[in-house]
Amino acid sequence: MTTALVRCADGDHTVELRDRERVAERLIKASARKSYDPEADIDWDAPLDPDLFYLPPETLSLYETPLWDRMSHEERVELSRHELISMLSFGIWSEIMLMKGLLSHVYRGDPTSRHIAYALTETADECRHSTMFGRFIGKTGLRPYPMAWPEFQLGKLAGLIDPPMAMFAAVLLVEEVTDAVQRVTMTDERVQPLVRTISRIHVAEEARHISYAREELKHQVASTPRPLRRIQASGIAGVGFRMAPRLTRPAVYRAVNLDPRIAYRTAKTSPHRQATLRWAFRRATGFLTDIGMIEGPSARIWHHTGMLSTPKTPPPASLTRH
Repeated sequence: MTTALVRCADGDHTVELRDRERVAERLIKASARKSYDPEADIDWDAPLDPDLFYLPPETLSLYETPLWDRMSHEERVELSRHELISMLSFGIWSEIMLMKGLLSHVYRGDPTSRHIAYALTETADECRHSTMFGRFIGKTGLRPYPMAWPEFQLGKLAGLIDPPMAMFAAVLLVEEVTDAVQRVTMTDERVQPLVRTISRIHVAEEARHISYAREELKHQVASTPRPLRRIQASGIAGVGFRMAPRLTRPAVYRAVNLDPRIAYRTAKTSPHRQATLRWAFRRATGFLTDIGMIEGPSARIWHHTGMLSTPKTPPPASLTRH
């Protein structure tokens, strides 16, 4: 292990750098020991229980709001179904962006290295995850929620102009946030067993992806000149700013017979929702702060999102009761 000094507006940050080849070798061996095939490891014929949620109710956007209080149990379950499909639709899109970025990283790298071999291993994992999410969406009878036109068009450029530092930071941001939600989902017996199984598989394999992204991001930060680092860090802050609203889109509320404008504003101003998002973002924003990617202009954008917290930020009290 070596260290690098990253100079930032808030002072110097010491970043520990592990050997890329050793990290990749460990992750490749872990992948060989514990990987899943959703086609074989999931019972897709298992029925969905009409009384069970699709996400823990405390993670839903309208929880602890007047709109939530007026909903019946059946309406709350239906809201959870649509919110999960919205999140999985975003997950498929973001994993496709990740795969394009990883393959661009492979294209620039040494195919004989273990570091690049793991990038290919992760790409294979993400292919299976996207297939898994798509099959589950089909099982619910719903259609995926499409990305908005700007994101769809920008997605065409992914892998073509992705700077490695920005790509791995975006990967880390998306994976840490979804991982937080899925960790509470996979153990909650109020949630559909099939959803809990999908969450367990995704959490197990994403843990390796998060480790890889963190280590690579530290190397990229240490080797990127400060002006370029600050530009990319501001771009990642912009991703964080746009990400939270994309997880549950207004069309979700229309699908469950709510006024989408009223419901969207209600969720956006809900103290519980804001606390839940800060908790979900906490590990990503804490790590980005530690390595010097939230400072100066990017810090101002992150403060505007309201998502800044620390890795030790506790979940809302309602999430800890179950």
